[in-house]
Amino acid sequence: MKKLFLLVCITFCSFSAFAQSSLIPYNRDYYHLIDRFVAKFPEQAKKFQTTFKPVSREKLAAFLNSIKEEYPNFSEQDKFNFEFLMNDNWEFTDSEYIENDKNWWNIFYNKKSDLLYYQAENSTIHINPVFDFTGGKDSETDGMLYTNTRGAEIHGSIDKKIGFYTFVSTTEMRLPEYVNRYITGTQKAFPNEASWKSYGDNGWDVLHARGYFNFGLTKSIKVQAGYDKNFIGNGHRSMILSDFSSPYLFLKIDAQVGPFQYTSMFSELTEDILFSGRGAPGDGNYPKKFWAFHRLGLNITPNLNLGLFESVMSEKAILAYFNPIIFYRAVELQQGSPDNVLLGLDFNWKAKKGISVYGQGVLDEFVIGDLRAGNGSWRNRFGIQLGAKSIDAFGVSNLDLLAEVNLARPYLYQSEFKNSYSNYRNPLAHPLGASFRELVLIGRYQPLERLSVVGKIMYSDLGEDFGDGVNYGNNVLADTDDRVSTSDNKIGQGVNAKKTYLELRGSYMLMHNVFFDIGLIKRNFNSELAARDLNSTTISASLRWNLAKRQHEF
Repeated sequence: MKKLFLLVCITFCSFSAFAQSSLIPYNRDYYHLIDRFVAKFPEQAKKFQTTFKPVSREKLAAFLNSIKEEYPNFSEQDKFNFEFLMNDNWEFTDSEYIENDKNWWNIFYNKKSDLLYYQAENSTIHINPVFDFTGGKDSETDGMLYTNTRGAEIHGSIDKKIGFYTFVSTTEMRLPEYVNRYITGTQKAFPNEASWKSYGDNGWDVLHARGYFNFGLTKSIKVQAGYDKNFIGNGHRSMILSDFSSPYLFLKIDAQVGPFQYTSMFSELTEDILFSGRGAPGDGNYPKKFWAFHRLGLNITPNLNLGLFESVMSEKAILAYFNPIIFYRAVELQQGSPDNVLLGLDFNWKAKKGISVYGQGVLDEFVIGDLRAGNGSWRNRFGIQLGAKSIDAFGVSNLDLLAEVNLARPYLYQSEFKNSYSNYRNPLAHPLGASFRELVLIGRYQPLERLSVVGKIMYSDLGEDFGDGVNYGNNVLADTDDRVSTSDNKIGQGVNAKKTYLELRGSYMLMHNVFFDIGLIKRNFNSELAARDLNSTTISASLRWNLAKRQHEF
């Protein structure tokens, strides 16, 4: 896989590159600002597809420039948001708000968004620190919680033809008890991370690194290669591909032709981990697996976008899968392979200005006869998402609401041959795995230019394994050969549990991308097995610099 990866990159680089920028790391708070303006100006955004994230700084800048003349009509909060986005992408927006008369000694922050930058005729380098210090208390954990992250982020473009990005950080942290149970329990995985070890008194030490380069092969075809994460969807969760697992090695080819956006990606994932004390990874060469997918996105009308998705997970890097325009199911059958193929569909419909309806469907296996029989066949493995967003809800400026329902049948994402839809033992899609129903309600309100308040309610009904080796369909890492039954399967089977997650957070922007947060989380997990019950309350305060808020919403 790595040799093929290098060969393809070298071959592509031998061609003349076209204009390209780095991508904007996926951050739900940041992308919500993008969603606000896209919802307010759907006509100008009709060529700006945001379902596949992260998105290009250059494409965002083109959209922002197209609505610049509307600036006088914005609310004071949206003027602030617009200036923030313009400044954060000044290399392509030519932002008039970027110069900083409060710079530090005429050396640092001459531009509001960058600690340091270098700009030549056609090249730019942005250098920024990464910092997060959080302190808090969890009702189920002795002592204080904390997060101490330090690092750096560097991105830019060379000759306006090659974009690049690199991020590295180290973090020491003590986490709420429910997160510790996830890490050290059956899953033995760290959300979002691949390299961790125990630290101090019940703490964790995490090293995180991402990086890539990207360029335009032609005016319509863009190439990205590196080590990072991706997200597909318009909602809070994704049933197809989320950012819950750790970064992975990939090569991505994106083609934009009129209303069509076609994306192919080829990745090397980690199938399993060798462990040493406290469930943390040990040293060694971990078993790998290989993942290929493609998605076709189409703007059917200016208000309706539809996407079709197909992926295959394999223990071997089969060359036929590296054809970006072939049906993987056909290849799998011809190869006689036991690989795991998923099909998916997503849509986003702008019902009217400020209101959108979105959804996803993912299919692992589906038998019409079994569905009609209503016998709960394990072979009917599918997941569904349906949601809606309202911008300036009920006529209240800068009040945005989201309602979303997700469900997954038992055994979705699982496989018989270690080809589960996972990476580093974490699900690649929804963090709850399968065999669940979930309701997500989110409200965002920006009463002041620099102050945002976020409230979340998440309720789920799920079924877990008993821990005796029998597979009830929830854990994506389980082997389908160990399933409890061929028929009479239903969502929530096994050890049924009800989970309620409530969060209230206020964030105040002190300066560009520097936030002070205060948060409260109330999480109740009530299981049929009393030993698994855990009801906790967590309070925290944090100061973060050029970092998204670390979330553990499971």
